[in-house]
Amino acid sequence: MPVENYEALTSETFDAYMASHNGIIICHKHLCPHCKIMGTVLDKVKAMMPELDLAAVESVEQAELLKKMDVERVPTLCAVKNGVIAARHSGVMNPMETMKWFKQA
Repeated sequence: MPVENYEALTSETFDAYMASHNGIIICHKHLCPHCKIMGTVLDKVKAMMPELDLAAVESVEQAELLKKMDVERVPTLCAVKNGVIAARHSGVMNPMETMKWFKQA
């Protein structure tokens, strides 16, 4: 499932999502090849961790939201736990690295 199919967050929906989900938000750009790779990685992670919630923030359309999230480049993953961003990671990881990063967040 490409990142475009994840729950798309906006400034209007962000706070409610944060309050009610634990998972990963990917900050991406539609034409970014590295973002597409991370989308594939997250699909594999989701298959191994079905309880994981996945959401996406498009960096051009939601530039103000990226500032609010303290994200400067894409792809950046944000681990959401208990209503806060517990960790951030910029760049590409493989599925095992992604799961380990999320669990340690």
